[in-house]
Amino acid sequence: MASSIFNYFAALNNLDRAAYVDCFTPEATLQDPYGGRVLQGEAGLHKFFDGMERTWQSFQMTPGEMYPAGERVAVPWQATATAKSGKTAHFAGVNVYTLAADGRISQLEGYWDFKAMVAQIQ
Repeated sequence: MASSIFNYFAALNNLDRAAYVDCFTPEATLQDPYGGRVLQGEAGLHKFFDGMERTWQSFQMTPGEMYPAGERVAVPWQATATAKSGKTAHFAGVNVYTLAADGRISQLEGYWDFKAMVAQIQ
């Protein structure tokens, strides 16, 4: 169950687009951060990753303990990332994943403060 979530963190840390997309079902939805625009399917996943590649020269996201409940798993995390500008951001949050029967992520909601992160790299 947790392998797709571990793979998700590894893909982000390696800025590996193909590995990132492989963590999700083809029809997955992504709202990261929650309250923002919902991205859907492979096109949405690629749009999210476009932003990752455009923003970060290095990215390290460390998961905390996983809290499963049925088909959902909540995972707190901390991130340290260096922007293309050379400025570093430290931020944290909680991701809530919904897993499909095959173990891949069908929905991701990320709870964290996007504006506070952006303020650190401007």
